[in-house]
Amino acid sequence: MTTKVRRPLIVAVIASPRDVAEVLKLPAGSFDLCELRIDLLQTVPGGLEGLATGLPYRKIATVRDPREGGAGGLSETARFELFERFLPECDLVDVELENLSIYSSLVRQAESEGKQVIVSVHDFLKTPPLDELQSLLDCSGLGNTRLFKAATNVGSWADIEVLVEFISRNLPGRVAAMGMGELGKLSRLVLGRLGSALVYGSVSHAVASGQWPVAELARILPEI
Repeated sequence: MTTKVRRPLIVAVIASPRDVAEVLKLPAGSFDLCELRIDLLQTVPGGLEGLATGLPYRKIATVRDPREGGAGGLSETARFELFERFLPECDLVDVELENLSIYSSLVRQAESEGKQVIVSVHDFLKTPPLDELQSLLDCSGLGNTRLFKAATNVGSWADIEVLVEFISRNLPGRVAAMGMGELGKLSRLVLGRLGSALVYGSVSHAVASGQWPVAELARILPEI
């Protein structure tokens, strides 16, 4: 008997004013969440709050640390202030595992308000061994209010197999894995089909190597 794997939630990444305009044109059901990449949007003329309130979707607030691919060289203090500003507008927040203790008050506030916390790690050079990924997840406090997300560089099928095994051995619907780099696009389809909780897609242009356009993800994933 084949075990049915739940469909991943498709996340539309909003990284520019053009993304805001384009995502509003997508057909209903093309995605489940949108991610506000606040580190990339912080200089938008007219203010970010208007962008956030103008998107009638469930939203993830992400202020990415520059050490893990964030833009603008934002300081820890600046990132924390941006998180606080946008917490009321969002349903989830994405906090790097490396910063989980630093932002502990923000995480507690988010969870007390019924919001989900995505605890994320990014490795732009490699896919770590399975036991290392598992150790990272074990430090995340994974549970009903938290998801764990690993984005790693995949250069071979063996790297993808590591990520497949990683998501298969952990709580269904609470772990997301995705590849970047040479085999990133392939990995995102495979992992989305085999149990990754989230699959991120671009709207007007990709902000990470391996991202599919959201509309293509919505079309292809049900077919594989």
